[in-house]
Order: sequence, then C-alpha cells, then structure tokens
Amino acid sequence: MKEINIGLPNCYKSVYKRHDSENLVITFTPTNGYFLYHNDLNAHKICISTSRPNYYIYNPGSACKRLISYIKTLNIKNIIVIGSSKAGLASLLWGELLHRGLSNRYNIFVLSFSPQTLLYPFNDRLYFPSYQKLVNMINNNKGMLKCAENYGDINNILANSSLEGIVIYPKLNLCDKEEAERICATNIRLVGLEYPLHGSFVPFMKQAKDPEALKQMVSKIYKNAKQDQDLKVTIPSTETELLNIISSIKAPTIEELCQAVFFSMNNKRELKNYTYVKGLGLV
Repeated sequence: MKEINIGLPNCYKSVYKRHDSENLVITFTPTNGYFLYHNDLNAHKICISTSRPNYYIYNPGSACKRLISYIKTLNIKNIIVIGSSKAGLASLLWGELLHRGLSNRYNIFVLSFSPQTLLYPFNDRLYFPSYQKLVNMINNNKGMLKCAENYGDINNILANSSLEGIVIYPKLNLCDKEEAERICATNIRLVGLEYPLHGSFVPFMKQAKDPEALKQMVSKIYKNAKQDQDLKVTIPSTETELLNIISSIKAPTIEELCQAVFFSMNNKRELKNYTYVKGLGLV
C-alpha cells in the first residue's frame, strides 16, 4: 500500500493502486483504513481517509482541485465515487465537485450508501457520536463553521446538477430513510432496501455471499465495534441477529455493481438505443 501526496489538506490521507484499465474508483473511508483497497474492482483506485470527524466537509473545494490535477495524469475515461455513511456524504459532495471540474472529459458516477445528507444547521435525527464531535468542531472553529455553512446540506450542492448516481439506503431505518429521501437531484436515483440497519453496504460485500465468510465478517464487525462508537450504536445486540438480517438481503457484490456501472458508462448510447428498440417490440 503506497500513500500518495497529491496536496490534500493534512487531515486527509490517500493511497493509489494502479490497474490496467480506463476505469477509476475513488473511495472514501467511513471508519478506519482505506475503503475497498483490497477489493478487485477492475479499475485504478484512489482511496481517501480522514483523521478527524469532519465528515469530509473540510475544504473539499481545494481538495478536489488537487485531486482533479492528479486524475488528469491517469489514462482513464470512467470514474465511480463510492462511500458509505459519513463517507456516503463524501461521495456525493466530492463527486459533484469532481463532476464540475471533469465532466467535459470523463464519465462520473456516484454510489452512496446510507449517507447523512444534512449536517448543518443542526440535525437532531443524527444520533452518531461522530456527529456530535463534528457539531463541537463547528461550534468551536470558525473555519469548520464556514465549511458547514458551505457544504453542510448536500441539496445545496446538488441543486441543478447533472451528476448521475445511486443512493442505496435501508427503508426500515427511519433516520437513513429520511436522510436519503430528502435528496433532490435529477439524476441521483434512490434505491431502498428492505433492511433495518444503517450499514446498507454490508450486503454488497463479497463475504455476504458465503456463510462461513459472513460469519467471520460479522464477528469482526462486533470486535471493531468495541473501538468504534458509531458502529456500536448501529448494530443489533447479537451476532446471530445481524447474520440473519444480512442473509435475507439479495444484492450484487460491490465488484458486480461497479462492473455493471462501468459497462453502462462505456455503452450508454448503445443501451439507450437498445431500450428504445425493445420498447417498440422489435427485439
């Protein structure tokens, strides 16, 4: 794993993994490590994490300018931006800022899982300990207050945007449902799962398809929850309950989902023509 210095603000760290393709996946990490770094997504990868509970709203404008400069050095055409929870907000926010700077040269698509979409003004729906830390930062730091005013409501960012993407959320989790369904963006599609937990990304993990791998993954989730307060407040009291919930969801793996999105990007015109002709009953 090789960290890259692309000039992001000091709170952000990034790693790059090369791949022989014209595709790039940019991921944002909701907790620790680098999200999806070890997954085979058939694409270059830039994985970004933050060392502070800033929900990635700290100076994203200048950060994206640096990121755009780096992206232009890569031989790519298609970009998927992915995040979950607070990183789901990042995928929408940074995805839109990247879209503004790159849309004339690149295809950009966002996959956002259970994003928090209203951080400022104060949102009493958000029960996460990290959100209270963010609120404290906003109340005690003029720079963070300015960032919150500029980027704290994703609808202000996505207004009149042509950015394409999907927001996946659990319909049976009231907080996540309300956060997702308040999004107003023409080309962002909302996909609700019959799922009660905040971690709507988990059913898309490859381990969720293998009973033994799933059991090990769930055990690791509960182990990590001892150090991660956000995770702790979003999972059931027992591992068995979480196992049963995840097993009940039919979802593609994140690898399969990304490949479907890249295929659509590369064949958009052909798919549109095919849908039209099929609608006429000619194929």
